[in-house]
Amino acid sequence: MNLWFEAKDGTAQVEGASIFSPDVEGIDAKARLRAVLRRRRRQLGAGQRRRLSVRACARARAVVGRARRIGAYLPHGFELDPEWLMRRLERAGHDIYVPLVGRRSDQVLRFTRWRAPFLTNRYGIREPRRREIIKASELDLIIVPLVGFDERGTRLGQGGGHYDRTLAHLGRSGLRPQRVGLAFECQRVALLPRDRHDVPLTAVVTEDRVYRGFGSA
Repeated sequence: MNLWFEAKDGTAQVEGASIFSPDVEGIDAKARLRAVLRRRRRQLGAGQRRRLSVRACARARAVVGRARRIGAYLPHGFELDPEWLMRRLERAGHDIYVPLVGRRSDQVLRFTRWRAPFLTNRYGIREPRRREIIKASELDLIIVPLVGFDERGTRLGQGGGHYDRTLAHLGRSGLRPQRVGLAFECQRVALLPRDRHDVPLTAVVTEDRVYRGFGSA
């Protein structure tokens, strides 16, 4: 049985070897790493998460630039809340869309305009009731949630595969809107396992800084 703990520098370890090591099996490593990073995020506390979310969103405004059609997300659980940014972008004339999980067998996300009223889908995530559906390839920029990230732009998601499949589909078809991750700084790790189908993010924005230069737009 593997011994699981966090080192003093914050990296996740299994029996003295980094969880990011190739010697640790990929699927098992990702599951264990999600548990560590979710705990870090949860330990921030509600008030601190709100403050850090606003700081990260303020930094993200410059990253959005002239992108017109922007895909974002409605926060679930302890995710960084992007709605401060979404409201300001909408007032500035940007078109804001949010994902629909749906029941498609390919699990590729579709998007619809961000507007009330909302319903709650089978994952407990809010979705607009009124729907004007577009494909991810029609967006100029996608703001994506994540559980963890590294400085190569590798993203660790919730494990459902919806964003992974959507980004991989865009990569295969040659259609690549900018891909911007929003996260708390505590979700950064030294190195994440990357699968062949993983598409790197264009940038990651946290409350402390903007990480760029590891994914082509």
